[in-house]
Amino acid sequence: MAFLQQYRNDRGALANLRGALSESRLPRAWPLLGGFPNAIGDRAYETVAALWAIDPEADTLAAGNLGDTLRHLVKEHNSFELRFKRLLTCDAAEIAERVGPVVRAALAKGQRVNYTRLLSDLLWWKYERVKIEWATAFWGAAEAEASINPELLDTEDAGAPQPTAGEAAP
Repeated sequence: MAFLQQYRNDRGALANLRGALSESRLPRAWPLLGGFPNAIGDRAYETVAALWAIDPEADTLAAGNLGDTLRHLVKEHNSFELRFKRLLTCDAAEIAERVGPVVRAALAKGQRVNYTRLLSDLLWWKYERVKIEWATAFWGAAEAEASINPELLDTEDAGAPQPTAGEAAP
């Protein structure tokens, strides 16, 4: 993403980068991506560069992965859960094409995106680990935020001796 920062204030370059989301305008982005090894022809690089160019100010490392970003939207816009589930069913060949509309919708709702993480995740999508991380961030975050209500704990036995190994509990 540091490579793209050189285009942050160049409206023409940003327009050409956004063109990578369209098959017919994709070649306009190639001269800009040519300075980065392997970016031309790799849909993950092309898509993330195009999404970044939509709103470079929305780029933040604090956003986490895309599962985390979309989790913040699902409370008010439940359609994001369906979109997210669809992304998780994508294979490596189609994820870059499918993620674009979802990220654009998130940006339209004011969400920030960690494009560095998004690029890494798309490049490693063929490994189940990435999908698991997204799913955990999307559905597991609420569990991590919830704590056990201390009033629900049985405190009557708090002073009772605990069984040792091999000893049955009373």
